[in-house]
Amino acid sequence: MGKNLIYKRRSIRSFSDEEVSDSLIEEIIKDASHAPSWQNSQPWHVYVAKEGVLERIKAAYKNATKNNLPSEPDLTTPHRADRSELSLANIEHWGDSVKSAIGDEGTSDPEFQEARANLYHAPAIAFLTASNKASEFTLFDLGSFGQTLMLSAASWGVGTIPAYSLVKYPDILKKELLIPDNQELVVGIAMGYPDDSKLNCIKTDRTSVDNILNIRK
Repeated sequence: MGKNLIYKRRSIRSFSDEEVSDSLIEEIIKDASHAPSWQNSQPWHVYVAKEGVLERIKAAYKNATKNNLPSEPDLTTPHRADRSELSLANIEHWGDSVKSAIGDEGTSDPEFQEARANLYHAPAIAFLTASNKASEFTLFDLGSFGQTLMLSAASWGVGTIPAYSLVKYPDILKKELLIPDNQELVVGIAMGYPDDSKLNCIKTDRTSVDNILNIRK
């Protein structure tokens, strides 16, 4: 894949209605399955929602939001107060990047909110799950799988975005995708081809390596 592919990948927040074929999704998942895995346990499962199933999921999500249903993802999410100073600074910088790309309203921008409410208009979403009895270390394997999936997708010209908003109502997903009760939703990755929305102009940089790297000799 190479270094250029790493820098080519970015989060797409508005997709066209062009379909991602089943055969291409299969190739991408095949690539992702070569991610490193502790003891080769390969703990991942992938459920892809498309067409009618995905439309029902989107409608159910909208209804849940309209009725102020609390989001209850299978994985706990960190409270802002528990994040490090470096993480908070990076989040603030991301907010500035959003404003630079789409305007002073930032994430409150109506187009941003509408896209997120419609699951980014994605024509396909891959949901990654793992056993609810798996150890916390399993999340490393799932993270490796997800990143490999997104890099593979980029190599095929397919855009992606991993997002909390995609897995905030796991009961809806488990019902529509027939996910067994012994599986936990880890993350959703929307897939498709970018449209010309201003949301796809959002670009973020990364903190200096000096802020995260420690080498001792």
